[in-house]
Parts: sequence; C-alpha cells; structure tokens
Amino acid sequence: MTLRKSCRKSLVGAFLAALITLPCGSAFGQSLQPVPQNHKTYLVNGLASVMPFIGYGFANLKSKLGEAKHYSYATPVEGRLAIQPAVLSEIRREYARDPSVQINLVGISYGGNIVTSLAAQLYKEGIPVNYLGVLDGPVLAAIPPNVHRVDNFICRIPGCIGSKVRLTQGNNVTLHAEFRYSTTHVGLGDFAKVHDRIIGQLTAFPMLVAGQPIETVTELDPIATASIQ
Repeated sequence: MTLRKSCRKSLVGAFLAALITLPCGSAFGQSLQPVPQNHKTYLVNGLASVMPFIGYGFANLKSKLGEAKHYSYATPVEGRLAIQPAVLSEIRREYARDPSVQINLVGISYGGNIVTSLAAQLYKEGIPVNYLGVLDGPVLAAIPPNVHRVDNFICRIPGCIGSKVRLTQGNNVTLHAEFRYSTTHVGLGDFAKVHDRIIGQLTAFPMLVAGQPIETVTELDPIATASIQ
C-alpha cells in the first residue's frame, strides 16, 4: 500500500470516527435548522394533469415545497408550446436577476420530457441546473453537464412508461441516481419516498464534525439531504 493510499484511508477513518461522535440528543436536533438557500423550483406535471385525479401528486408536492411553481396542462401541444416556453422565460428572468439562484426542475411523465429538454436549452445559454428530478418520462433528452445532479424515478407496475436517464457524451460531472418503486405511473408522483428524496435534495443543513463546521461534505445521506454546509 502506498503512503498516499494509507493517508487517504486514515483521513476517511478519522472522518467516520468523528461522525460517530456527533451529539444525538434533543438539544442538538432542535438546533439543526435548514440553511437558507436561494432556490427556484419548477414542477412540471404530465398530460391531462389539469384533472385532479391525475395531477394530484405534484399538487401535493407543491404544497410541501411551498415556494415551488407548479405547471399543469392537458395536451402535448400545450405542454411544448405554452408550458415549456413559460418555464424557460421564468428561469431566464430569475438567472438574469441573480446568477447565484439555484434552479431545480422536476417533471413527471410528459413533464419529464419537458424538463430534460429545458435542461438542454439552459445548457446552450450557460445557465446551470442545481437539481433535475425525472419521474417516469417516456422520451428523455440526454442530460448535459450544466446539471449538477439528476434523479431518475421509475415505477415497476405494468403501464409504467419511464425511460432511463442518460448523460450526454463526455458528461462526467453530473451526479446521477436511479430509483425504482412498485407503484403506478400516476401514483409515482405522490409516492412518499419520491417526495422525501426530492425535498431532501433541495434541503441543506449545517453540520458539526468533532465540533468543527464541515463546509463541503455532500451526498452524505442519499435519501436525505443533498448537501451539508
């Protein structure tokens, strides 16, 4: 074993040991509050999602996220010619106003097609995407390197239509995770574990390791927070 590898393993071991020493009492839990972040989140539903019995999942997710914008529509023409340009224009305005804004896109079914296409459009304009959530989208654009991380949610029940997310050629920077659940295509949008993952990916908490703040530890818990700042 080389000295470099030995040092690296020692550092990892020390870090894990420090994690074990984290206080777990109620006082610590009460003091752990989310770090304020400058997020703009856009939820794009699927076809016929204006009908409550189809679009309820993202309606519930929007209520949990609070400030997120939620888009529903009836037809693919409306989705491509009205919803997609509207979201793109909104993102352009927000980014022009504040380039530090963190853009999050989440789409289900045909909405998954739309948000992956939006990510490709934003790549051409040099606008980064903090998080991309794709739920059972049938025809997905490849994910370009302006996307920091992408979650691919796929359901297993017959009738599910989701394709696997793929990255553009040469994209070795986008963090990519895939999740499969035993639920229906429509039900996936309201699946508790899906909501938890999305909310967690848009949440950051401060963390003390051995009494010192850790500034850059990310993806420590793949089901909970995306970043610990």
